[in-house]
Amino acid sequence: MRVLFDAYWWVEGQVSGRRVVDSFVRTWSAAFLGDELTVAVPRRHRTQVAELVGDAPIDVVPVRLSPHGVSVLTELGSATDADVVLAQNYTPLRSRALRATFVHDLMFDEHPEFFTRLERAYFAGMPWSARFADLVLTSTRAEADRIVRCRPGLAGKVVPVGLSVPESFRSRRAIDPGLDLAPGGFLLCVGRLNVRKNVGRLVDAVLAHGLVTPERPLVVVGEPDGLATTRHDPADRRVRFVGGVDDGALAWLYENCRLFVFPSLDEGFGLPVVEAALAGAPMVLSDIPAFRELAPAAAFFDPRDTGSIAAAVRAELAGPPSPSPVVEVPSWTDVVGRIRAAVEERLALR
Repeated sequence: MRVLFDAYWWVEGQVSGRRVVDSFVRTWSAAFLGDELTVAVPRRHRTQVAELVGDAPIDVVPVRLSPHGVSVLTELGSATDADVVLAQNYTPLRSRALRATFVHDLMFDEHPEFFTRLERAYFAGMPWSARFADLVLTSTRAEADRIVRCRPGLAGKVVPVGLSVPESFRSRRAIDPGLDLAPGGFLLCVGRLNVRKNVGRLVDAVLAHGLVTPERPLVVVGEPDGLATTRHDPADRRVRFVGGVDDGALAWLYENCRLFVFPSLDEGFGLPVVEAALAGAPMVLSDIPAFRELAPAAAFFDPRDTGSIAAAVRAELAGPPSPSPVVEVPSWTDVVGRIRAAVEERLALR
């Protein structure tokens, strides 16, 4: 099988997006040695991507246009001969190849208030272009249901294939980040800092109900992104915003927190839930479909109600740490295998 990957974000973009591209390409190359792989990248990144590819038998072809959506719509389908074009979010308007597009979520369709005007402008063409896809891939059954709910015309094309954690996190060694935190002596929240992640409401809940102290703080890991979250007084040591951390430090925080709390208002997947479960962290989560699917045995709260958040946190802190809920985490080989199987099925129909 000849596969063309949309690798536009392999060098630039959100960390999670770069890791997904890297994992797709490297896993496919290792798992299906008979396939011919090509990655399409912005011309300015060609040298860097060639270094990332190294000795792997992967061709690199440049694309010229930007932003990403315009490039995929107009260039990707003809970037090279392929049996399948695997794109991210946007779908080529024309291609002789089978078009498979990974749509991470259509959250903006249901909740435009979570996003900036610029973000909404980027997202707007995604569902429109998906009509040209032969296959629409996504991470969870919950997100597949949303895609069909928002765009009924895509029913029959949508296949949930899962996502996995970055290999760098799986193979990491936990390293104390030097934040003067006692093992078992802090609460943890991880995620980008924007209105959708709902960190402001979590902070309000734990402060108003006396659930954190300078000796047992809430530690928030993440960088600002999109619509801003609630500001907090940096002098108040009950809540500590520590910015982004590397995989070793993140692993230590998951492994040593007293409780992991994820208050997001909506998610298509929820990578921190999977990471926390792999690290064995006790957790309480927003009662949203993606989290119910990922961790059905977890304790849940209403993310729009500070009283509900506080009650869930207080209940966990009242006794010994609860076992981390079981989360079924596929390997990247599993994920890529599901994608390839879905592609083969559609190719056979041709």
